Amino acid sequence: MISGQITAADYDSRRKRREGVKTVLARLSCIREAERNYLENVPENFQHSESFEVGECAVDALDEIIGLLVEVY
Repeated sequence: MISGQITAADYDSRRKRREGVKTVLARLSCIREAERNYLENVPENFQHSESFEVGECAVDALDEIIGLLVEVY
């Protein structure tokens, strides 16, 4: 694109990228919800385990990633 104009091919490509991001967002949201559900059902005596803390970090990271993608797209 030398002239600085957006062509139909550019639009299609951007539209496809946006749809791809929407798909990724949906999958990440499902993973985040599954992880949250898991954490909510962990017995209290395991809530200070390394595995539980890793799950909490994963949920926090997914929240951040999802938020950033929503801002951009």
